[in-house]
Amino acid sequence: MGKKKSVALMVILTIVIVALCALVLFPSVPVGVKDWKPVASQYDFSTEIDGGYYAYYYPEGVIPEADYNEEKLGYEEIRDSANSTAKEKEDAIDDLEKLEKDYQKYKGLYLSTEDVWVNGEVSDEFAAGFKKAADEIAKRYEAKGYADYRVAVVDDYALRVELPRVENNYASVFSMFAMTGELSITLGEEVVEELKEDGVKAKDLIESFSLDTKYDAAFVKVKFTDKGKAMIERVKEELSDSNTATTALHIKLGEQDLAIIYSDWILDNNRVARVLPYQKEYKDAVEIYSVLLSSVLENEMDFAFDTSRIEARSFSSVYGENTLTLLYIALGVAILAAIILPIIKMGRFGVVSVYGSLSFLIVVGICFKYITAGVFELTLGGILMFLLGLVLINAVQAYIYRAIKKEFQQGKTIASAVKGGYKKTLWAVVDMYAILLLGALALLIGVGGVQTLAIHALVAVVTAAFCNLLWARCINYVFLSASKNQFKYFRFVREEDDDDDE
Repeated sequence: MGKKKSVALMVILTIVIVALCALVLFPSVPVGVKDWKPVASQYDFSTEIDGGYYAYYYPEGVIPEADYNEEKLGYEEIRDSANSTAKEKEDAIDDLEKLEKDYQKYKGLYLSTEDVWVNGEVSDEFAAGFKKAADEIAKRYEAKGYADYRVAVVDDYALRVELPRVENNYASVFSMFAMTGELSITLGEEVVEELKEDGVKAKDLIESFSLDTKYDAAFVKVKFTDKGKAMIERVKEELSDSNTATTALHIKLGEQDLAIIYSDWILDNNRVARVLPYQKEYKDAVEIYSVLLSSVLENEMDFAFDTSRIEARSFSSVYGENTLTLLYIALGVAILAAIILPIIKMGRFGVVSVYGSLSFLIVVGICFKYITAGVFELTLGGILMFLLGLVLINAVQAYIYRAIKKEFQQGKTIASAVKGGYKKTLWAVVDMYAILLLGALALLIGVGGVQTLAIHALVAVVTAAFCNLLWARCINYVFLSASKNQFKYFRFVREEDDDDDE
């Protein structure tokens, strides 16, 4: 390639790299009536980085110690107040005695002596019911697809659930995923005839619930069994359409309506119905219903949580309120180091490493936002994968540089040394990336945070391999072709042996 063409291509490449870096990193700026926001300001971070929301689940018959003490204190204040009437004091004393009789302290909880605390210990039935319910609730959060969530047992018989701050529907998620009970189907207010038959459950009529989308709508798709299809055929003429909305099939959990089926929402020869239609932008809210309906269809439970005690609260990162700011500073320092150190160590060949690092930053930054962020939150593990990829690119470039230098020191020309250096390092680099790729793929068998780490690792490894094996080599070819002094490009000095004449 001629020098003029190389210089022109180098200028174009530089402009493109700078523009894309601006897309990823530069601060928000006003554009027209809106603010243009860089990719780096739009990430969905995990709880360990940006905090999130939490709520406690208490089973019916279990109350937290704080609530017990607050209720007890209220009765004591009425009993001891000079402003209370004799009747109020008497009622307060009775209520206080009943409270102390009805509940037994257990760690940080108070358990009902009627249903939970039996004969001086927690009943086996309650303990088994709690374990089954806790496992099912954890499965609901897993099915929702959170990369970062936590369902932890507290004091043996309560749950603490944590969600990342990115979840806008956290209040609905906390309350709905705590719901348990038996799924039923009613025509108007009356349970359908099929469910009145002995041993017939909703599962015998409904095969599955799933999230689906079409055009600009998101909805829950209800797939019926053969028995369910027969039920639909029997009652369909009695159903109104969604415009008149008078008579419908109601899918209920206990007394709570979860979904309604109208005649015009039944498709596929009465085999499928679409319920809970929303605009596609509210797909996450529809998915909450889909997960809950699927859960209760497969696992009906008598065990119940007291949803009135569920209160969503926010919490900060475990590393402090300034974690995100400090993280951005650390990443900024790492990127600056990846720009400065290669140039200091390898001269203009180090510029090739800089362009490789910036290309890696752009590709991984955009992938983390627009590919993985639709499903996964960005975790510390993901950021670590980014940093490892950044280090790897520069380490491989330094390895190639040393190989080229060694070839040059054997008396070869610059062109021959470059060709030999790349050739001798090729398979070692390929083998290394192949091993890293297999390791990342192996992590895919995990769930939750492990699977998230696997996806982030795959993005980082594939991008780093592309930058080292192809992209940086192309950049080096262009830059070297544009260089007037190729010795200076690599900071090489040819040592000449002068023989003295005798």
